[in-house]
Amino acid sequence: MKAYITGGTVILNGRKGVLQSLGYPNAYPPHLNSSWKITVAKGFLVKFQITDLAITGQTGQCKEDKLIISDVYSTLGTHCGYMIPPIMVSASDTLSVTFKSDSRLTDRGFSAKWQAVYPEDITEIQGCGLTSKEETGVIKSQNWPMNYKANSECMWNIVVPLGKRITLTFTHFDLEPRDLLTFKCLDNLVVYDINGLTNAFIEKHGPFCGTQLPATIRSRSHRLVIRFHTDLMLEGKGFRAYWTTNPTLPPPTEPPVQPNPWDDIPIDWPSACGKPAIPPVVVSRIVNGEPAKPHSWPWQVSMQVWPESQPNPKFFHTCGGTLIHKNWVLTAAHCFMRYADELQRWRMCLGKHNLTYTEPSERCFSVSGIYRHEGFKYPTVPTVEFDIALVRLDLQVMPTDQISFACLPSEEEMLPGGKKCYATGWGDETGDSMNAKVAEALNQVALPVVPFDTCKRMDYWWFQVKPSMICCGYTLPDELKSVCQGDSGGPLVCQDTPSSAWEVHGITSFGPMGCIMNKKPSVFTRSSAYLPWIRNVIRRDMYNEHSSGCGGPMDLIGVGGSVSSMGYPQSYNNRARCQWNIQVPLGKLVHLHFHNFSLEESQMCLNDKVILTDTTGGLGTHCSHVPPKDLVSDGNKLHIIFSSNDKVVDTGFKATWKAVDPIDSPCGGSFSSNQGEITSPNWPNDYHAQSVCTWRITIPSAKSVYVAFTHFELQAVNMLGKCIDYVEVFNGETMKSLGQFCGFAPPPTITIPSNTVVIRFLSNGNNQQKGFRGYWTTDPNIFPTLPPPPANPWDKITIDWPVDCGNPAVKPNKTTPRVVNGEEVIPHSWPWQVSMQASPMSPIPYMHGCGGSLIHKEWVLTAAHCFMFPLNIPGYWRMCLGKHHMNSSMDVPSAEECYKVDKIIRHEGFVYEQDRNDITNDIALVHLAKPVNMTREISPICLPKPGAVMPAGTPCFVTGWGDEKGNLFPKVSEKLNQAALPIVDFKTCSKPTYWWDVLRPSMICAGYESPDELKSACQGDSGGPFACTAPGTDTPWEVHGIVSFGPQGCIRDKKPSVFTRVSAFSDWISDNIKKFIYENGKTN
Repeated sequence: MKAYITGGTVILNGRKGVLQSLGYPNAYPPHLNSSWKITVAKGFLVKFQITDLAITGQTGQCKEDKLIISDVYSTLGTHCGYMIPPIMVSASDTLSVTFKSDSRLTDRGFSAKWQAVYPEDITEIQGCGLTSKEETGVIKSQNWPMNYKANSECMWNIVVPLGKRITLTFTHFDLEPRDLLTFKCLDNLVVYDINGLTNAFIEKHGPFCGTQLPATIRSRSHRLVIRFHTDLMLEGKGFRAYWTTNPTLPPPTEPPVQPNPWDDIPIDWPSACGKPAIPPVVVSRIVNGEPAKPHSWPWQVSMQVWPESQPNPKFFHTCGGTLIHKNWVLTAAHCFMRYADELQRWRMCLGKHNLTYTEPSERCFSVSGIYRHEGFKYPTVPTVEFDIALVRLDLQVMPTDQISFACLPSEEEMLPGGKKCYATGWGDETGDSMNAKVAEALNQVALPVVPFDTCKRMDYWWFQVKPSMICCGYTLPDELKSVCQGDSGGPLVCQDTPSSAWEVHGITSFGPMGCIMNKKPSVFTRSSAYLPWIRNVIRRDMYNEHSSGCGGPMDLIGVGGSVSSMGYPQSYNNRARCQWNIQVPLGKLVHLHFHNFSLEESQMCLNDKVILTDTTGGLGTHCSHVPPKDLVSDGNKLHIIFSSNDKVVDTGFKATWKAVDPIDSPCGGSFSSNQGEITSPNWPNDYHAQSVCTWRITIPSAKSVYVAFTHFELQAVNMLGKCIDYVEVFNGETMKSLGQFCGFAPPPTITIPSNTVVIRFLSNGNNQQKGFRGYWTTDPNIFPTLPPPPANPWDKITIDWPVDCGNPAVKPNKTTPRVVNGEEVIPHSWPWQVSMQASPMSPIPYMHGCGGSLIHKEWVLTAAHCFMFPLNIPGYWRMCLGKHHMNSSMDVPSAEECYKVDKIIRHEGFVYEQDRNDITNDIALVHLAKPVNMTREISPICLPKPGAVMPAGTPCFVTGWGDEKGNLFPKVSEKLNQAALPIVDFKTCSKPTYWWDVLRPSMICAGYESPDELKSACQGDSGGPFACTAPGTDTPWEVHGIVSFGPQGCIRDKKPSVFTRVSAFSDWISDNIKKFIYENGKTN
């Protein structure tokens, strides 16, 4: 069920449905007051999940524009802004939704799903709470006894037998205190006493917040509903309470926490720590730091990464770290927001002082494990709490005068305010966040501890600082100093006395932009708050290394067999690390097939996962419930690595393997010819999900092999800058990677200085693209060609394209300066402009819906999205030409001619209706019921040459009757307008700050970039022409673009208008016109 409404209350009954604000995903109108009442079957509750939110206002401070969710007992939330709230569940079978807007700015509104759910499913839906019919039990905040989660909703629904009463007693209570300004409980717990027979409201207890223990609550009926709400700000430890129907009985007890098998494993901490052989030079105060004495902080680690932008291994300093054990480095979790699962891209360098050259004292170690704190969720949640990680080195560190260990502090040790500590690192020395520069030599800075009560004030770091953090730095403007970006993860060390050992009390976490700002001291993760976590990770790693639950790494040699997670088909173990090494006879390949696959749900496979590799490299990382597709290894070896965390488990997996001949590989293969082609699976259509293809090319007589690509369209990098679908090229002799490529730009020609090359293509489970076509050759001057596609019976039909096109009788004004938001055109100077008008039913009059371009006496070119359901029926439309004013009575004399439509041809690859993240192939052809009579006011525009791309900066013109002012709630213009828009190059427009992976090579971006000169194409212009001609010439006008999409409200900084590039669809246009002629027996 789907509803759009303004005014009044809509009653929605059923099992599930969708709610959206009026006009969504376009802007909602002002003065809106919409309400819905959702009713599900008796005995069910209503689950309400907001999937998109863009309502004018600030989260937590909603005033005029707001979305209000409530059930019969309380308001569940009032929402605005852009932060998606948690899932809400009603306490009865009804839920009410109200959406209001004022007369000012609007945004795209909201979209939400609702569904009838069983009360017993509350815990699974919200991740907390429960429904219980027991007479006694315990309720606790999520994560108890650790801090509860921010931005959460929890409900406990307690129902006891009729005639009995419930006593609720709190044993612990620690929530965020009341807001100092509003005196409201922002995080709160409320208890509702409800008649269990009639569901009538009896009494409300609360809201409760702060640290005072609420009084015992005794119900007057046999049902209590308890709601716990948290905001985005401060969190407390939470609460614990129990209920019973017999308060004379002793309170319930919880089973003790079961010990882990590794809890008693001893850790061989270093016998000596915190005592440098070369003592540091410490002074009372140094503004902005000073160079450190070489090797006087011998636990300092330079964490270096090999970025994927470098085809060959080349490491760059990216974070600091602290050596705390012969196998372990302590650092920040945020250092691994990229490459966390690519251990080969990291190395830990000790004994360093100067980063610009190799020093005799330095030793660099590879990494065998990266362990981020499982509570670190940034940027998914807006907090940098739990910013701690441990890195396991592949070899043991042998201490020297230049390399030794820092001590750890005592558990929960708190530093007094004013205590002076030292931060060290190679961070930015300039304080310029826009042009940060890593220092050449190690620096140190003395920073006093800022008391937590000061640092959590609103004018300091407020809700962003947590009790598990330390603030350090000077706070007056004339004495500011701090730590900068390059120091992330580095140590903050302190001494009890001048002769005491140095202890690592802090891990550099975050600070203000530019590193230095008044009342914004540096913030460090407090090591003493995480000592149990540190010990647990080290012990668990030691345990897993010797007993992973799989019996250690297993070598499977033969021609076939099976593997499965431990305990399959029962749940696998937590904290497992298993590896199977499969080897088949030489000359054979390994075929792997998964019969079942069910792991913990995981975004980007950061939790439980299966990693597949062979002699070439990665074959994919898999998780959740999507089984890997059948694959064949490159070579006779294949490795399966399974790891699980300490949270949710599932049934695991079972797979079988067998030896196969190379000819059985589903794609790729082995080749020895001097030239050949490689194409992605299913080329030239979208490649398949979870594809793994390997081409191994060995040419005995060759000294070099060249690989080039003629077409390349793969999924772009993800939010972390990592290729998801990619082609990787290897030197086949050394198996050295020569580059990993993704996105939409073909890689440059790759030269392999040997006679063997290996090419691997890997795709994930979603967002497939067209793929690639390439070739290899031993002679760079010779390249192969694909066989021609099979002939169609209409291929030889000719189209009588207009002889005279793109030459208006009335010349348009091309010399006007930049005009913000466009200007009125000279009447009839764009004679190919079409007003596409729709009337879905009588007596509704025809109304302008889209623009179009006359390209032939019978054909109009426009956008596919103009014909989305229900406007996909030809009989609903007419095409009007010769117009200037939308009200044709104002054109005297009128030159308007309107034509009926008998055929709409949308591109078969247009899938926006099914996938709102994909607006590719936004092109359509409209066939007119009769040929157009060409006049002075009506004539066609030319099509560009196939593949033509106008250079960046070329000024072209967009025309149409779109909204003139860029309103969020658009209004069709009364007269035809034009706007000159320069083309924005694809490289710029596909940046993350622009249109990123929404953009495709078959699109054009155009518009100005600075806020004071913005102009664009608006909704009413959809489908209209983007016309270009060679600058400074009178060459005919060509329709290079079709207005496709743009930002909400039409105009926004760094969001230029986007057009379908017509020259990318030249073959599609001509093929469909020829096919129409053939099928309808028409002659041209």
